[in-house]
Amino acid sequence: MQNRPVGRSELTGLTGMPRSTVYALTDLLLHRNWLEETERGLQLGPQAGFVSNGYLHQNGFERLARDVLAELSARTGTLTEIDVVEDWVHVVALSEGRMAQGYLRPIEGARLPLMPTAAARVILADVPRDVIRRKIADEELVDVSGRRISWEGFFEDVERGRLQGYVTVTGWLGGTVSTLACPVVDGQGRILASLCMIIPTEEIRRNLHSYLVPLQEAGQKLGNIINRMSWPYADLNWHKLHPARSA
Repeated sequence: MQNRPVGRSELTGLTGMPRSTVYALTDLLLHRNWLEETERGLQLGPQAGFVSNGYLHQNGFERLARDVLAELSARTGTLTEIDVVEDWVHVVALSEGRMAQGYLRPIEGARLPLMPTAAARVILADVPRDVIRRKIADEELVDVSGRRISWEGFFEDVERGRLQGYVTVTGWLGGTVSTLACPVVDGQGRILASLCMIIPTEEIRRNLHSYLVPLQEAGQKLGNIINRMSWPYADLNWHKLHPARSA
């Protein structure tokens, strides 16, 4: 594939294959998302992003990440988010999907208190504890209901999440909604973001595994994309959280 959209007639000339063969192959590749068709012609599709740098170069990280989120939301019927920690605040970087019970898609770019969230327990897992305690005031250490929690309890949540590879936080919307999150890790092992699903609490209690598997698969896809093209916004925030390692 050229590094630009091409038509079927041009592909026939470039490949030397019969016209009928080109049409049959391109129809198959379109159906399987290896190609996509635009007004200008055929170009590499989302599935090609995992093996071809061409697709990555024609689309920015946010576009590719949104495709992953949309696929995850469609597969699980949940609202999904990519969250980051920016200046010690929880930020919704990207979100897709909707869910029942009145919880609608949050505003991308929304800045929320950090400590009650699953993202805090995921992203801060590789930040030194003394750094966290210096940056977060004791009065900010609360759960989703606004109740104070101890540093020991918070760090136990962080360590448990690190060991099992995911974090759940219950209690949102009066206890009816929970969040399930896993890390988005780059090739250097750095936790750059949190991938989060918003799920009815009763549903996650009954079917945790059915949500966790697609969540972690999507997290791996996002990590693979970052490895091949980077995400400067998340990288900058990581350096802010780890000034000693950035020196």
